[in-house]
Amino acid sequence: MRKALLMMTAALFFAVPAQAQLGPIDDILNDIIIVDKNGHPSQGYHVVETIPVNVSINTLRDLRGYSLVINAYKPVQPGMSQPELMGQSRILLSGMPKDFGMAVMVPDAVTRDLDFAVINGAILDANNQEILITRQEEFYRGRGTVELDFIEPGAQGQTPPSNTPVKTLKLEGKAYLPSDAPELTRGASMTVELVELDRTGLASGGSAPETIISQTFIDLDKEKSPFKFKMEYPDFTPTSGKEVVLRATITDWAGRRLYEDYRGVPFRGKEKDYKINLQRSYQP
Repeated sequence: MRKALLMMTAALFFAVPAQAQLGPIDDILNDIIIVDKNGHPSQGYHVVETIPVNVSINTLRDLRGYSLVINAYKPVQPGMSQPELMGQSRILLSGMPKDFGMAVMVPDAVTRDLDFAVINGAILDANNQEILITRQEEFYRGRGTVELDFIEPGAQGQTPPSNTPVKTLKLEGKAYLPSDAPELTRGASMTVELVELDRTGLASGGSAPETIISQTFIDLDKEKSPFKFKMEYPDFTPTSGKEVVLRATITDWAGRRLYEDYRGVPFRGKEKDYKINLQRSYQP
């Protein structure tokens, strides 16, 4: 039994199918190979698969005795009210560095027809209270490694927890590809963000510091331009001297940028007719 467990652990971190091709997440996730009592692999018999994750923890806290939890969710499908938890990994952080790699195991049967999984996590104290949270949800499409950045609640891009319900508003619109754009490849997705920018440093060649107010993700498989989007965002007062814009980015299955809106559309509040014109990305 001990030998079998050791071989499963090795497969978790090092086994990558050579035949992995673009397709459902089931086809390209790493496999845990089940072994018999003599330590020989049972060919063709896979029960669970793995999602590799790199963890980066940004805090000065002493995390001894705290736990890290990473979740893999099946995205919301028609008829579902919320995402379905597919797998979860939990480890004690005593003696762990602030940056390391680990994996989340998910059932083979659940991932079979999925093109991506939603990944997030939290760091919990001894009372299971959230101490650190992920800066944002990430998406895994069968290749590469998910990068999870853990920050203090209330840090840039996050809202501190509160017992008082936060009032949310809604906006919606459409994003348009260039008229000569070819059909998107399978696995493409679009991220729409509501962002507060400080453009004062741009005149001297600097970058614009930003705070992400809200974000939504749209799977574009089998969708055609224009792409509809809806977003909920917290009721807020824009910071004086800063600009609030709505922007969108389309990426392929590997997270490479295909199209984006470089300037952003000025935020006009709760409206239903936002129009985002996307351009080809300069990034390779």
